Amino acid sequence: MKATKSMLAGLLIAGFGGISATAAEVRTWTDVEGRQVSASFVQIEGDAIVLQTDEGVQHRFPLARLSAEDQAIAKTAQAALAPAAAAPQMVANATVAQAAAKIDQLVANGLIKANPARATAGKEPIKSFNPLASDEQFVRRVYLDIAGRIPNYEEASAFIKDASPKKRANLIDMLLESDGYKAHTFNYFAEMLRIKDNFEQDNVRGTPYINWFKDQIAKNEKWDKIVYQMVTATGKMWDKKEDGSYNGAAGYLLRDAGMPLDNLANTLTVFLGTDVACAQCHDHPFAEWTQKQFYEMASFFGATTTRLNGKDLNGENPRTRLMPQIEAMIASSDQDIRRVRNGIENYISANQSSIKDRDMNGMKLPHDYQYKDGKPGDPVAPKFVTWSAQDKNNPAYKQKKNNEEKLRTSFANWMTHPENPRFAMTIANRMWKRAFGAGVNEPVTNIDDIEQASNPELLKHLAQEMKRVEFDLKQFMRIIYNTRAYQSEATSENIALGEVYYFQGPMLRRMTAEQAWDSYMTLVLGQPDAYKAPLQDLYARSIDLDLTKVDAKTVLIKYDAFRRMQQKENALMGGGLDMAGGDAMMMEGGAKGSAADKTAATDGPGKILSYEGMRLMRSSEIQQPAPGGHFLIDFGQSPRNIIDGSSRIGNVPQVLMMMNGKAQKMLTSSDSLVLRTMNKVNSPSDKVERMFMTIMSRRPTLQEKEIAKRALSSNGEDGYGNMIWALINTREFMFIQ
Repeated sequence: MKATKSMLAGLLIAGFGGISATAAEVRTWTDVEGRQVSASFVQIEGDAIVLQTDEGVQHRFPLARLSAEDQAIAKTAQAALAPAAAAPQMVANATVAQAAAKIDQLVANGLIKANPARATAGKEPIKSFNPLASDEQFVRRVYLDIAGRIPNYEEASAFIKDASPKKRANLIDMLLESDGYKAHTFNYFAEMLRIKDNFEQDNVRGTPYINWFKDQIAKNEKWDKIVYQMVTATGKMWDKKEDGSYNGAAGYLLRDAGMPLDNLANTLTVFLGTDVACAQCHDHPFAEWTQKQFYEMASFFGATTTRLNGKDLNGENPRTRLMPQIEAMIASSDQDIRRVRNGIENYISANQSSIKDRDMNGMKLPHDYQYKDGKPGDPVAPKFVTWSAQDKNNPAYKQKKNNEEKLRTSFANWMTHPENPRFAMTIANRMWKRAFGAGVNEPVTNIDDIEQASNPELLKHLAQEMKRVEFDLKQFMRIIYNTRAYQSEATSENIALGEVYYFQGPMLRRMTAEQAWDSYMTLVLGQPDAYKAPLQDLYARSIDLDLTKVDAKTVLIKYDAFRRMQQKENALMGGGLDMAGGDAMMMEGGAKGSAADKTAATDGPGKILSYEGMRLMRSSEIQQPAPGGHFLIDFGQSPRNIIDGSSRIGNVPQVLMMMNGKAQKMLTSSDSLVLRTMNKVNSPSDKVERMFMTIMSRRPTLQEKEIAKRALSSNGEDGYGNMIWALINTREFMFIQ
């Protein structure tokens, strides 16, 4: 028994895991170090073997760890298994597989260490990873996690029928290159960064910022480069750059125009995992942050303004010069200036929303400052915060701080530097949470004390991996999705608020509002990524004025175009459910799939499909956030006022909408693509099969077929609509397994 325990202890570290198995003869197995264990053979899974001890516990470890004789016996036993008994295999390219295996090892180490704490809490010990997810579970989960939607009928069927041992790795690769990845990734960062269409400042809208961020995701720009551009941007969002693109990165600072302290607090929270908001007003009560330190960091933005009050080429204020001329022109055309004055003034003022650095730093301690290290109104010199005594020698801190107009650049160089103590770790922790439902450190907005994480060694390694892949988020997530931990069945055990989770598999979690809506769009449209919002650059073209030299006539011409934007978009409305999912794809007038490669900023001649006022597009293509009363808002979409402001908590309005809302009516309509897909086959049995595969990404059980048969016999053709309604209202549909 001692030898048995010794062997298992060594093998567990090498390949911690467990999957479903069939019983077999118990024998003694010997590893390359001569250690032995009595266990029955379960199966070979890729390069690993699964054995089951007489206690019923299954263990997965590298086949190469066994003696040559036992390896041959295992291979013979595997060959004797029926093909149907073979479990799905995880085969990725060597570099990804090696990186994923290292993460699995660290997760396994954490699982072993978790058991004393679980015993204290009266919980069963964790003996392995959760069983490997089935193909049906995996295809649905990975589509939701990477593409932000369920797979359609053809996608789910093709994956389940695929016999390739590399099909999981291949699917991950395909989804990471899809338009769905771009849409879903945008949704995540839009919530984190509070990106919205309406900046609530004159006529300033975030459309150029939104399109710029989507473009960064589409070309897989590195995370450090994206953040650097946002923090150092100058000018207006709709300024044209040399390559013809818009200066959308300016939207990050202009989102909080006139509120530099709030913007800094958000910056430190989302990019460095440091929650310092309360240090604006007083020393932090639960951390070492002081109010003085906060203002020292804010001093890096003390020479930056987000509102221009400059003069034109004649030395005049643009509004003072233009408005009398505009009023005279309107009066001469017999129009009432009172009806348009505010609109025109706001239109002009929008072009004063611009970022500029000055040669003087205006950052000072607040008027009510009460600490001994300064006096109210004292100037504050810029200084980087440190997390440890070793940080002073960190290369990230070697930044110049004596040029007022370059302070933001120094700050951005420090923050996005690979050796910054928190930058890589913060985004790695966030990306881990996207896959597993919980961060290695919770909350993700505060990782000041790494040792308080559920698995400090794993968190440190993830940060190193983020740096190794040079902040390539797509490559980082490719590694995560190929781990055994991620491909395990979801943990259905209730994890109480504040309880530590150790990642034996992803947590069972409800879809986000965006995932639910985009899954509905998959059921309605088939290929939802082919339906793009039109006229996305019209706002930037119509709002832009050069206030240094523009004349009154040009202002009126462009203002008229600005006011007609909505009319142009409304003219494109006209398609319904019956046009969805076939060759009559919206936008570009192309055949199926042709629009999928187009960008969100493309002007297209096609019709915008809608149903009872709801635009049939992915959540990333409609207003950010959605208008009040929309499905997305009722299901918890963030209003984009606070960081990570969405909710997955159920409520009564959600239940009512699921039971009787427009979305439910849309899916059970006779024009619904779900019903049209079912009608491609004739027999009721085949129709039910298609319905389950379309909605649940799996085939129905015998019991479910019997229930469906009874429903059809008593309700006739209406029974299909009732079954669709019932399936969409199940927990299985709304939760990610």
